[in-house]
Amino acid sequence: MEEILKQIVEKISSYNIFNNLYPGIVFVYLLKFMFRIKILLENWFENLIVFYFVGMILSRIGSIIIEPIMKKIKVIKYAPYSDYVKASSIDPLVDTLSEVNNTYRTLLSTFICALVYKVGITINEICLKNEITFLQDNTNWILLIFLIILFAFSYVKQTNYVREKVEFVLRRKNIDN
Repeated sequence: MEEILKQIVEKISSYNIFNNLYPGIVFVYLLKFMFRIKILLENWFENLIVFYFVGMILSRIGSIIIEPIMKKIKVIKYAPYSDYVKASSIDPLVDTLSEVNNTYRTLLSTFICALVYKVGITINEICLKNEITFLQDNTNWILLIFLIILFAFSYVKQTNYVREKVEFVLRRKNIDN
């Protein structure tokens, strides 16, 4: 078991630690200490899986929901992708800064999700007092549909990102020939 864990840890990049694992840990502990919701298990290996998966969801919410909103309201503006690729090939610090940027986006997502969770709990309590049970009766379905939509959009976004990278590399190779 220790050998398997060692192999897994060696393969985890700093990006995955800071954009999936770390925000997942923060969110689970926010739920525990702020809202008295215990997600932690007795098995530390299972906890790592929970932290990573929760963090992955938070990262995707940041990428698919928060980032487009921030762009739309013109709070952020990205450099053109081709400029990013050129700059990162010249100076590796550009990749590091981008990774830190994504960590901040994921942490923003973490705290927004904690706020949304608190609002949801409050609405749930109001619904229970008024005997409206739709949310309680359909929570699992709503969560599953949300995750399907979230990861479908994530898949499309990542596919476009990879395609743009491939196209850029091939254009650059043609220029060099």
